[in-house]
Amino acid sequence: MKNNITKKIIIIAMTVAFDIAFSRVLALNVLTLKIGIGFAAIVLCAMLYGPVWAGVAAALSDVLGAVLFPTGAYFPGFTVTAALGGAIFGLFLYRRRPNFLRGFLAALCYGLCVTMLANTAMISFVYGPPFWPLFVTRLAEFGVMLALQTAVITVLSSSNTLYGEIMRLRNE
Repeated sequence: MKNNITKKIIIIAMTVAFDIAFSRVLALNVLTLKIGIGFAAIVLCAMLYGPVWAGVAAALSDVLGAVLFPTGAYFPGFTVTAALGGAIFGLFLYRRRPNFLRGFLAALCYGLCVTMLANTAMISFVYGPPFWPLFVTRLAEFGVMLALQTAVITVLSSSNTLYGEIMRLRNE
């Protein structure tokens, strides 16, 4: 039992580290636009451990990423939206093998709730631009990330070998 908890903590810490690396270092990050594959680590955590742990991992990634690689002022609202995003992926991807439709719906729900509504509201609140013009400018990010997230989720779940290894991690 103790071994499983230790293993879970180590895997979640690795997903946090990968999320920070892929979201803060290896991504296109400007004030109102963020395009990268950091979400893949949180998707993996969501598939393995569900919405609560994926939300925790996403929140930790946001806080640690903001401390290590600041891209603007830290605001706790972004941490809340990160946790919401992890939870959304967990709700769609945990305990069910995702297919294209489930991956698309997870990415769509994440994009609408987190990217378009919550994060746009946070950016508007913290940095000052009006919500609706900012919302319109973020539609391109939404479209790119919707396609990218759907593709990554589909690839992670469509390969029997890859998905089998992911599930083996959870069941050990």
